[in-house]
Amino acid sequence: MAYINASLRSTLMGRSVAVSLYFPNDYPETVVPEIRGVITLLHGYTNSGQDWLQMSAACRYAADNGLILVAPSCENSFYCDMVYGDAWYTFVTQELPVLLNRFFKLPTEREKNFIAGLSMGGYGAMMIGLNQTQRYAGIASFSGSVDLAQMFEKGRDLPELRRLFVPVFGQDLTLPDQYDLYKLAVKVSSLPQLQQPKLLLTCGLQDDEPYYICMQNNALHETMQALPFAAYRYLTWPGNHEWKFWDRSLVYAIDYFLDNGYAEQKLGDWRSEVQIAP
Repeated sequence: MAYINASLRSTLMGRSVAVSLYFPNDYPETVVPEIRGVITLLHGYTNSGQDWLQMSAACRYAADNGLILVAPSCENSFYCDMVYGDAWYTFVTQELPVLLNRFFKLPTEREKNFIAGLSMGGYGAMMIGLNQTQRYAGIASFSGSVDLAQMFEKGRDLPELRRLFVPVFGQDLTLPDQYDLYKLAVKVSSLPQLQQPKLLLTCGLQDDEPYYICMQNNALHETMQALPFAAYRYLTWPGNHEWKFWDRSLVYAIDYFLDNGYAEQKLGDWRSEVQIAP
């Protein structure tokens, strides 16, 4: 296997950006017969792409399925072109793919590219994926901040939320159409089914205060389930805003994207009984 911590020079932003990559390139062909695709993993607020490789079993899951991982560090940007900050949406969707192809020759076929993220990154994965349906065959949000309008309403009176959102969306906290998941969902649902990506939301049932993530996901789900998506799924189970929930969510996402029964296999591993030898 190969772990690469890259520092890629961004002409767009005039500085270097950290990107963590994982390649399952030393497994025998009986385990990983071929590279089946690339998953771009987006991190949460105050975190970095490296967290996915350090805090979860993402690399082991990727190795099991012949997947390359790409985890860029995009600061507290919500993966948008910030009003008072850098153009992270443009970087992730335009400059980063060019840089990755130049240095690493990753698979570029739509059917081999997927995007997923947690919390802020869950929003980012949905927003980027729904704007870039020609690039991604599957999109997954884990405990995503998926209803920003709902958070904006709370943020108008809470200084800590204003500090979070104003650098990204401006003093008026307005949400442009290209960043509004509800409007994007309606737009994508009108595409021919073969052009629609697979969509997955997961959320822990106890993921409530302070940001009411469960309420946000339930609200988006009400809209999503009423739209004519070819492949949409919403999964919930007991859990909070934590890595053990996101780790399991990634297993479900890989299974959903590849349709290979991987989740059932891992559930069997987790349920294996331990016997204490006499």
